[in-house]
Amino acid sequence: MNAFSRRGACPALSAPMQTGDGLLVRLNPVAGGPSSGGPTSGGPTSGGLSPKLLIGLAESALRHGNGIMEVTARGSLQIRGLTTDSAMLLAAEVDALDIAVRTGVPVETGPLAGIDPQEIADPRPLAERIRAAIEEAGLAQRLGPKVSVIVDGGGQLGLDSVTADVRLAATRSGARIQWQVSVAGDGQNAKPLAFADEGAARDIAVAALRMIAEKGREAHARDLSERQLASLAGWHSTAPPSVLPDISPSRGEIGSFTAGSPLAASTVGERGSPSAISPLEGEIALG
Repeated sequence: MNAFSRRGACPALSAPMQTGDGLLVRLNPVAGGPSSGGPTSGGPTSGGLSPKLLIGLAESALRHGNGIMEVTARGSLQIRGLTTDSAMLLAAEVDALDIAVRTGVPVETGPLAGIDPQEIADPRPLAERIRAAIEEAGLAQRLGPKVSVIVDGGGQLGLDSVTADVRLAATRSGARIQWQVSVAGDGQNAKPLAFADEGAARDIAVAALRMIAEKGREAHARDLSERQLASLAGWHSTAPPSVLPDISPSRGEIGSFTAGSPLAASTVGERGSPSAISPLEGEIALG
């Protein structure tokens, strides 16, 4: 068990946070294993617990905490009133229940993702692609605990009220479905960047996370410069850039790449890459 989390950090199961009523842990269930009656395989899941698992978790919260279990706005579960020892016992029982808990950068979907008949699009495949890209790029260790991504397919229980660093919201234009990508806010005040198909939306989201990571673990999307936001807004374009990339003359060099390609998304602002912009000048203006 890790040391207590500081205020403002994400109180994950392995890092409980001190509160006024003891330690608090937060877990985001993926799915239960076959031994516990949960889902076993198939396509992307938005999380969820079978009644048997939920009862088992509630009983564990009663044994080791104060019995209070809350659902957060993002769909995670919070268990309160724990001690240092009882938090370790709770973690062991969660493992014994075979409840898979999501870790890393939060990439959230709605509680009815994939099963809401009013959804514009199922957000789970895109969320899984973003999670895989984050893992492949090693961004989880470089981003702060409160950096998050929202992938909202629309429907009856949208995520407009939830704030995130990067938001992707499904939109429909005739028969075509696109994703509106915006940053730094909730559904009402986030700054819109672009409308893009699923692949380009993923690239924009990951590129934004890379730019945030370059600014340090205390950074959020609100700290991105106007030039960085402009470069993200132009990321989805299939046409070549109309102007040369805007780089600082002090240092920083940029190699050749095709705008909107996965390679481009993987090299912006990366240290040690011969084709990368200097980390301090990790901003591209695509016009």
